[in-house]
Amino acid sequence: MASLKRWRQIGQGQFHKWETPGDEMEGVWQGAHDGRYGPLGTLETPAGLVTFPLHTALIERLKRVREGGDVLIRYTGKQTSKAGRVFKHFEVYVAGDDPLVLSTVFRPDPPANGEELQAHDHDHDAEPV
Repeated sequence: MASLKRWRQIGQGQFHKWETPGDEMEGVWQGAHDGRYGPLGTLETPAGLVTFPLHTALIERLKRVREGGDVLIRYTGKQTSKAGRVFKHFEVYVAGDDPLVLSTVFRPDPPANGEELQAHDHDHDAEPV
């Protein structure tokens, strides 16, 4: 016997594509996750959950926003990098005194067993060995 219930999927929210310069979304940052075609971000907005593609320039800015923080994301349009690549540019704002996540800087492990750093392995910002 077939069920007469109508089923609808929950938890997916809406999907937003960044297409029009000036597009903006405001809400509570829910974090990033892997999607079928690349990384996705999710905001909880007054209209519900909204998921959107995380373009490289947007990922770099949102890395510093803590999950649960209020955020405003504005798509400002396509720009060309110094290398000649076209990319989507974003501005990201946090509310008032919301703390930012400290960005992490990659530091190689110290050499083991008296090994010396090779010239190409040297990090100019690293502490002297």
